[in-house]
Amino acid sequence: MTIAILFGGSSFEHEISIVSAITMKKVLKKSTLTFIFVDKDRNFYLVDTAAMKSKHFSSGAYKKDKKLTLKKGGFFTEGIFGSKALGIDVALNLIHGRDGEDGKIASLMEFYAVPFISPRMEASALSYNKLYTKFLAESLGVKVVPYQHLSKNDERVVTLDYPVIVKPVRLGSSIGVSIV
Repeated sequence: MTIAILFGGSSFEHEISIVSAITMKKVLKKSTLTFIFVDKDRNFYLVDTAAMKSKHFSSGAYKKDKKLTLKKGGFFTEGIFGSKALGIDVALNLIHGRDGEDGKIASLMEFYAVPFISPRMEASALSYNKLYTKFLAESLGVKVVPYQHLSKNDERVVTLDYPVIVKPVRLGSSIGVSIV
């Protein structure tokens, strides 16, 4: 079975996704892996397993790798004699944050009929937004900590007791977290 590891992406967590893919190379060393890097401009590149090192991406060397296109059934390389399918069995989404966790990659995989390992688009979109996740949890009777939603257009009146933890609704990990 050939597993395509999708990583990179356009989010603030781009570099963490690269580290995850390098780690996955070690974890799945007995599997047949194909590495597909998504740059910040959302271009797909086929990365040789031997090149799976942080410097390959930070230096921009990946730009010399084969560019890929996504079509029905999978990823393809383009050449003077036409397209050639990569021949993957399943794609594993390791793109962190926006694009990877918000359902966009899952939606692309579904649209192009590429088997993938990741939550479906609906689950990803719902769980990526922390406010929607709280609404769902509350509707199911799950206890949640007291919270208040503020947007950039709201008057900044906090009704909770200080200190409070401030977290963006659509950023992952600890990006944007502060204690006020």
